[in-house]
Amino acid sequence: MAMTEETLSSSSGKSGYISLANKYRPQSFEEVVGQESVSTTLKNAIKSGRIAHAYLFYGPRGCGKTTTARILAKALNCTGAGNDKPTASPCGKCPQCLEIASSSDMDVLELDAASNTQVEKVREAIIDTVALAAGRDRYKVFILDEVHMLSSSSFNALLKTIEEPPAHVVFILATTELHKVPLTISSRCQTFRFKPITEEEISSHLMDLAGAENIELDEEAAAIIAKSAGGALRDALTIFDRAIAFSGGKVNKELVSQMLGILPQDLVKDCVEAIINKDAARLHGVFEKVRTEGFDSLSLLKDVKNAFGEIFYLSLNSGKEPYPGAKEILKQTTPTHIAAFTRKISKLTDEVKFSDTPALAAEVGLFTVMQNSIDIDSLIARLEAVEQGAAGGESEKKSLNDISSPVYAEPLNKAKSFDEIKKEIFNSDAPAMPKAAEVLRKPIPSQEKANSYDALNEAKAKAEDKNLPADNSKANPLDFSSPLEVWPAFKDDLEQNYPLICEAVKAAQVSFPKKDEWELTFKERESYLKDIVQGRMGDLEKSALRVCGVKIKFRLAVSAKKNYSFLKESAPEPEKKKIPSVKPVEAKPAAKADDGGDIISSEEAFVDGDYGGRQEPAALSEQAVSPKVNEILDIFDGQIING
Repeated sequence: MAMTEETLSSSSGKSGYISLANKYRPQSFEEVVGQESVSTTLKNAIKSGRIAHAYLFYGPRGCGKTTTARILAKALNCTGAGNDKPTASPCGKCPQCLEIASSSDMDVLELDAASNTQVEKVREAIIDTVALAAGRDRYKVFILDEVHMLSSSSFNALLKTIEEPPAHVVFILATTELHKVPLTISSRCQTFRFKPITEEEISSHLMDLAGAENIELDEEAAAIIAKSAGGALRDALTIFDRAIAFSGGKVNKELVSQMLGILPQDLVKDCVEAIINKDAARLHGVFEKVRTEGFDSLSLLKDVKNAFGEIFYLSLNSGKEPYPGAKEILKQTTPTHIAAFTRKISKLTDEVKFSDTPALAAEVGLFTVMQNSIDIDSLIARLEAVEQGAAGGESEKKSLNDISSPVYAEPLNKAKSFDEIKKEIFNSDAPAMPKAAEVLRKPIPSQEKANSYDALNEAKAKAEDKNLPADNSKANPLDFSSPLEVWPAFKDDLEQNYPLICEAVKAAQVSFPKKDEWELTFKERESYLKDIVQGRMGDLEKSALRVCGVKIKFRLAVSAKKNYSFLKESAPEPEKKKIPSVKPVEAKPAAKADDGGDIISSEEAFVDGDYGGRQEPAALSEQAVSPKVNEILDIFDGQIING
């Protein structure tokens, strides 16, 4: 399964402790954990003789890229059992396999690109030696680890060599950041993606190694190590090494949690429930315990974020509980609200990283997230339940069990008011929400039973239709002597029920050709108001019918010009003063007064007459009202007054 301890000891020249990551490094394609697709592809390519001249392995750290590169180099050069060609199952015992495993084969060159970024290093190690034949092995293999660290000049120097290498040369490039490798390089390679290893695969592998090492390892401890490794098997083996040294041969959940500084589940549970219930005192108690026990506040935020994420997956019938009883939270809130908490705490984590007081920043940040988060889905569903209860009456009220979300399991025995809902959802004593009855200016009979705006509007419309008197204009005489008596009441009714029409009517000039025939005349520039009133003529007639008791016929008109005949009747029209024509004046030197004072030049263009003294405005009866002035007065709705 793996390299034996004796082999490693002999290859290193001395006996001693060997880390688990090196001691149990896979030596064949079958032993590579979690990368079955890559191993299968490479084995089939070797069996069929379709060996590429360049390979590119990319993926996260510790997932087997370099290990697979070494196994591929052994498969290309293995001579065990008399093999004269590459084999998909290297023996692991021939000189080539042993030397490649110990990184001492002269024809398999491993380069750390992070340490050899300069173009001179690449030229010396690769370009100048690539044309030389292999000293002993079948293939000359170049393994470039962390290849994305090479400089642009190094990539350019390597480009032609990778594209057309000699037949006996194979390049294997490995990187954790594929996007930093130029496309000119990656396009010349066969690319293989190495995926992160799952927690289940890591945990199972740790249990196998614990049995081989005669170490007692709890499954819960193995799960904690696998989760902490983040998909990297090498990291998991390193943590397992520490755990063995820390525990003295018996690894359990408590020891691993203590060694890694993992927060207790009860602490994470208290923090999550405090946020959900908006319990500031309980949240502060969690951070007091964090400070007392010496836990990392940043780790607390990450664990709480992960807990909310796993609870969200639970709402989708996927995943598992982050702690016992976490599923009960789904009865108190909605998946959308939980997802919002996850996103906000994730952003808060980035903020706390750069804070000089992480504990304070984490506590204040969580308090802000807790107080500013509103479960919109819950609010909408509760309001819909109130609307259903108000509209249906006592016999048609539905229980909240009919709603799909588990947060509404409590039956609705009585339609709750807006104040009760607000206090329950927002958990505060803030001023009550305005009642719908205060929004409508005119009370309606069924208003006390309605608890939603839609129900109130519907009841209001029914009330209007019910209270309208019948069209009996022919049967009943008019009960008012003059339309002017009811005009103010008519405008008040319009303002209460149809404010848009009221504003349009106020802008019109009203006249009463008959008691039951009213005419509204609009200015030419406000003709759009006529269209508004015309479109709502039914509402206009309803209002008049409600006020007058009989049907009123409305006529709409547009006046092109305003009549200013009253000006002519009040005073006789004076003679229009003839305006002198303006003639161009030749420029001459400005005249100077005898006393040295400045005067207005009579030769200045467009100036004619003496403006030295103040001229009093003429009386209204002496002014000429020209057609142009009338047009201006009509535009600005003005009049001439005595200056």
